[in-house]
Amino acid sequence: MKTPVRRTLTERRSDELRMSVAVAARDLFVLDGGTGPTVDDICRRAGISQRTFYRHFAVKEDVVVPLFERAAELITEALEAAPDGGDVVTDLARAFCWGVFEESGPGETWSGFLSVLMDSSEYRLRWHAIDEPLTKPVSAFLRRRGLGSDGQFECVLQAGLILQGVRLAYHHWIRTDTSQDLDKLLEQALTTVVSAWDGIDQPR
Repeated sequence: MKTPVRRTLTERRSDELRMSVAVAARDLFVLDGGTGPTVDDICRRAGISQRTFYRHFAVKEDVVVPLFERAAELITEALEAAPDGGDVVTDLARAFCWGVFEESGPGETWSGFLSVLMDSSEYRLRWHAIDEPLTKPVSAFLRRRGLGSDGQFECVLQAGLILQGVRLAYHHWIRTDTSQDLDKLLEQALTTVVSAWDGIDQPR
């Protein structure tokens, strides 16, 4: 497992402030049912000035980025902690399900938040940007399970298919008003992707 980069106190404080502002924005968006709350609204809820806001976020839409950065970290940790020899689909679904988001506040707030982001192309871009930091961890997980390809492009392609399958499961879950079981949707999507690869006859 890769040794985490040691961050300075200033960097850690900046991370904490960014996350607190992101949580404030998330909660406002959920209450509003859209991305209508302004930077002023977010600043008031977070207890900061606009100057401080723009010191940490180039534009309003970037305010959600810390939430997805943390989500990527939690998913990576879950993939790295998955025991060797387990079921590939089960372990992937567990890594990407709500259980991994306990630290970030899962449940109705998060489902409402993602539902709001679905209606905005600019915010969806921030959500989908989670693919970049997750490509290598997913590729590494697949290689450990004997499903990863040798070629660099093939590895990226396989990870991309996994991530796209996960996203489509989340999109469908949100569009159906979360009436379906997310875990089952994830398992269905991941089974479809993984079963198409050579080596599925090996222990998943």
